Amino acid sequence: MKRLAPKSKIKKALGRSLKLKKEALSFVSKIDVLDKKDITRVALKTIKSYKARVKDDPKLREKLLANPAQLIQRVQNEVVLRVAEEIKTRYAGESYRWLPSDADEPDPEHQLNYGEIFLIGDGEMPGDRYGCKCGMEILVDETQLNLG
Repeated sequence: MKRLAPKSKIKKALGRSLKLKKEALSFVSKIDVLDKKDITRVALKTIKSYKARVKDDPKLREKLLANPAQLIQRVQNEVVLRVAEEIKTRYAGESYRWLPSDADEPDPEHQLNYGEIFLIGDGEMPGDRYGCKCGMEILVDETQLNLG
């Protein structure tokens, strides 16, 4: 998965009414596992939960608008989790190669898996853990799908 956009882009991605603009979801534009409707559904569900919280805490709205990176990251994490679930369904039993994380501080446990080949659905996979930024290369009948 790609990294979060710079702060200037993030601020432009969130409107005053806490609506996420299309740019905020551009990080998944190259992933064919989910269609745009699925991605939008996941994003709207995440934002809806934030809107409910804002009603109870008006200061939260201003905090989110001043620095919306956390909300955008939550939306991205939810999309990544949904992609991981879909991969398990679509490619169950196939192999994948664990690719390095693009996180500033990669998980040491995940680093041990870099380059290793595993079966999809057998144990923890990239994207299973909330906030994981590791990638995977699915190996399907000698065809590679790069999702890293």
